[in-house]
Amino acid sequence: MRPLKLVMSAFGPYAGRTVIDFSKLGEQGLYLITGDTGAGKTVIFDAVSYALYGQTSGGVRDANMLRSQYADADTPTFVELEFSFQGKCYRVKRNPEYRRPSKRGGGMTKEKAGAELYYPDGRVPVTRMSDVDKSIVELLGLNHKQFTQITMIAQGQFRKFLDTNTDERSKIFRDLFHTYFFQQLQDKLKQDAAAKRNEFAEQQRRSEQALSGISCIYPAYTEQLQSFALRHYEGCVEEVLALVDTIIALDEKEQQQVAAAAAIVTKNLTALQDSLSAIDKKQQLEKYMQTTEVRIAGMQKQLEQEAAAAVQRQEALQKLEAEVSEAQKGEVELAQMQTERQQLAARQRELRQLQEMQQRYQSQEVALLQKRQEYKQACDNFNHLNELSDACFDRFLGAQAGLLAHDKLKPGKPCPVCGSCEHPQPVQLAQDAPTENDVEQARAKAEAAQKIRDGLIGEGKALKEHLELDKTLLLGKGVELLGCDDLKLIAERAQAELKDVNNKITALRLKMGFLQEKVEQYRKLANTLEQQKAADKQAETAAQNLRQQLAGAEGQLQELKKQLAEQNELLTDVDEQELQQEHEKLLVQQRELELQDKRLYAAIKNNQRIKQEVSGYEARRAACEAEYSLINSLSATLNGTLTGKKRVNLETYVQMHYFDKILQRANVRLLHMSRGQYELCRDKMQDADSKTGNSKTGLDLEVKDYYSGNLRSVKTLSGGESFMASLALALGLADEVQSCAGGIQLDTMFVDEGFGSLDDSSLQQAIATLQGLSEGHRLVGIISHVHDLQEMIDKKILVRKKRGLQGTGSEIELAVD
Repeated sequence: MRPLKLVMSAFGPYAGRTVIDFSKLGEQGLYLITGDTGAGKTVIFDAVSYALYGQTSGGVRDANMLRSQYADADTPTFVELEFSFQGKCYRVKRNPEYRRPSKRGGGMTKEKAGAELYYPDGRVPVTRMSDVDKSIVELLGLNHKQFTQITMIAQGQFRKFLDTNTDERSKIFRDLFHTYFFQQLQDKLKQDAAAKRNEFAEQQRRSEQALSGISCIYPAYTEQLQSFALRHYEGCVEEVLALVDTIIALDEKEQQQVAAAAAIVTKNLTALQDSLSAIDKKQQLEKYMQTTEVRIAGMQKQLEQEAAAAVQRQEALQKLEAEVSEAQKGEVELAQMQTERQQLAARQRELRQLQEMQQRYQSQEVALLQKRQEYKQACDNFNHLNELSDACFDRFLGAQAGLLAHDKLKPGKPCPVCGSCEHPQPVQLAQDAPTENDVEQARAKAEAAQKIRDGLIGEGKALKEHLELDKTLLLGKGVELLGCDDLKLIAERAQAELKDVNNKITALRLKMGFLQEKVEQYRKLANTLEQQKAADKQAETAAQNLRQQLAGAEGQLQELKKQLAEQNELLTDVDEQELQQEHEKLLVQQRELELQDKRLYAAIKNNQRIKQEVSGYEARRAACEAEYSLINSLSATLNGTLTGKKRVNLETYVQMHYFDKILQRANVRLLHMSRGQYELCRDKMQDADSKTGNSKTGLDLEVKDYYSGNLRSVKTLSGGESFMASLALALGLADEVQSCAGGIQLDTMFVDEGFGSLDDSSLQQAIATLQGLSEGHRLVGIISHVHDLQEMIDKKILVRKKRGLQGTGSEIELAVD
């Protein structure tokens, strides 16, 4: 990753928009960031780290502390970084959460934290903060902690990677060198070993549980089983299974004896059952014969009752048929009356229609008379308004001479009528003379009255024609219905005949109501007659069936008497009570033998099942024990928990390989910077001493001092020596990461302070080392107050505080010689 351009707005000490164009520094070499104390040199690194990961480089400044205290309220706070990676340019922009003036109304509002990542291929930008964080890690192959430890040696943090222990250094290497697979393998083997150990214990528990259910009724063997159970059957399962075989053999032998005794009892029961069956049959025949005799007596009595009921039904049917015949006559008479009523109703409708025509004719006569009155009034109104209009027009014409004299006749000017220039007696203008508008209004009223009059003429004519037509229709209907062509006689005759028709209809309705009741009675009687006939037929059929059943029962009774006589001959000299007592005794013996057989069968099957289950459990337990021994040994080896061996697991062993290569690369630079005095080494003595306990070893550091020939802890190094060692280690780590992981490309490095602790010679060696590092398209940025560095490094980023009239905050200047 190489920064190309950094934009900071209201960020840290930079109040406005500040742009740093890193592309002007070139693609390789060293550049120095220098300036006033507290001006914001480290903030540049913070801005790069915040743009990429949303966190500052040293982790000291929180995101909510990043807004500049010097910025105007309207200036937005954000950081935007353009960077190149593997030949492609990307752009990421972030802003922290801060308060700003509200765009609507007064007051302040909260600006939410946000992030945007833009790709070089034009795909849709990533705009969710969590997605941007994830995408940056996937793109660069480093998280924030790895980025700061490998590419940024931040102020106050340069010794952390040097002094960290095996556990912390292992976590760093896991992500850098993808050794998590080995950790997963270790964890999987540990889980498999635990699972196999649990499975072994489960098979042992099942075997013990199954053996505790052995069925045994033999005291000597029961005592042996109890002694085995107290030992939880440990080491004696085979002996217990052999004892189970002995118990099963004894149970099977006793079961055979029980079966033989049960066969004898069954044989005796069969013999007794035949005699008892004969007794039962005799008793059943006697009971059935008694039942049959009672049933025959009942059927005979029922037939006698049915004969008497049949006579009563015949008498009732004859009486009902006579009533039905009488009621049937009313139905014919009712039909005749219905026909007569329909005829009267038709005559009633015709007479009512005639009356309606007469009433309509009379209404139209009244309407015509009213229309004639309206016409007369309209004529009078028109004549009056027309006279007023003519009078108004005459007065208007008479006033024209006065108007002409008033408006046109001037002394010395010719008259427009006669041409004379003298005007001895001009006509005076009348005071009440109508205007042209008055004339028009009077004429309009007269014309409106005329239209009303003319309209009434047409309406009256139409009414008269319609009246004549209705009169013709009325007279025609009168002649048709009444044989009369006089309007007055038609009305009188129609009213009288309609009254007579109404009276006849009323009388007929009363008669029909009476006949309707008679018809309903006839229908009910007819229905009852049919039901009675059907019931009589069913009763006769039932009586016939009963007679047949009686004949069959009598024959059956004779057969039963015959069978009973035969059974009495067979049971001569038989004591039924003695047979019953012997039968009950044998049944008790049979039930006892059956219970004993079932108990023995259940015990045999239970013990056979237990033997089969335990044999399976023992086989699986032996297999589990063998597998557990193998897996546990392999897990202990890979997890570094073998007793008496170094506590180095497989992942750490692989990481030790990478660590040794990192130290080889780091020592090339450290020996050069320390003039051959110091070399970093893995602490192999600790590995040899840590064969027990839970501490994890393998990645701890110590330093070899070639001047004294001793090995000592890196924590004993002075400030300057620690800076050189940590710088060499960081450079070695960066080289190894790029060498092993093709996806991680570190084209830039930042070093924040630490050079003040070096003497002149060490400073020269450190700068020479960094200059060698910057070869091959790598750019190294250094923050330092050391004045000698300003003479050694040509490319600079100068950071100055603004004072006085220049404003507040800080500003940046790029100086490239």
